[in-house]
Amino acid sequence: MTQHPSRSSAKLLAFAAAVILSASATYAQLAHQGSAAAIALAASLPPYDVASIKQHDSSKESPDQQSYNMSIHDDIFTATNVPLEQIIEFAYDVKADLISGLSGPVKSANFDIEAKVLATDAGTYPKLTDTQLQSMIIPLLVDRFHLKAHLQPKTQPIYELVALHGEPKFKLSQTDEHNSSVNMSASNNDDVLTTKGATMADLAQALSDLVHRQVVDKTGLTGTADITLKWTADEAADQGGTVVPIFTAVQEQLGLRLQPAKGPVDTLVVDHAEMPSAN
Repeated sequence: MTQHPSRSSAKLLAFAAAVILSASATYAQLAHQGSAAAIALAASLPPYDVASIKQHDSSKESPDQQSYNMSIHDDIFTATNVPLEQIIEFAYDVKADLISGLSGPVKSANFDIEAKVLATDAGTYPKLTDTQLQSMIIPLLVDRFHLKAHLQPKTQPIYELVALHGEPKFKLSQTDEHNSSVNMSASNNDDVLTTKGATMADLAQALSDLVHRQVVDKTGLTGTADITLKWTADEAADQGGTVVPIFTAVQEQLGLRLQPAKGPVDTLVVDHAEMPSAN
């Protein structure tokens, strides 16, 4: 699935430390491949050609002036003032609460990283996708942080996305979509998830980010759909507004349900990590 950023040529990466300062924001949801696929893909790709990694120096910044960001654009991965755990979270495509074992000084430090893919002798750049550039962070962490980690499946609470009785409240197309997208927008306490040409598996992955638990597609529905899902944050009640939980919105607007269940989930165990080697 190809992601389409809505505001710039750079993909905006949503991660736990990100601070959205504007009242309204829109960003593309990340395409998820899972940790096992990320590791396998990383093993098949060349490393970044040039990389600069250093511990972030916040001594000259006041707490209200600090900024945090990660981005991939133009064959460059950058991170500014980001903890290693969140870089691992992105590289391995695993949620932070499924990472364990990271300890020591490297756990509490934040880092600035710039990793580039250089042009060939012919002056051309390799045709790398954002997903490939994301996975290429893994060997960078192995090389510079001497990171060692392994996957450990555990039975965890999950949600199953199931269809209610009758037809879903959106139209399914059996046409093969080559340019599907999933986007999130937020304005005050109102949140909107929109999809174009997305499968139910795509929808389940997007919902995983929003409900902070793995969602597995059990709808049995085939094809792709254009969907708009709207809900409100709990904070709306404090302002006298009406709260529409995402679980209620999924049921009433889509004719689907997020059903609690348990299932195998890949967790990432960090066996070793240390402060990065010199540039």
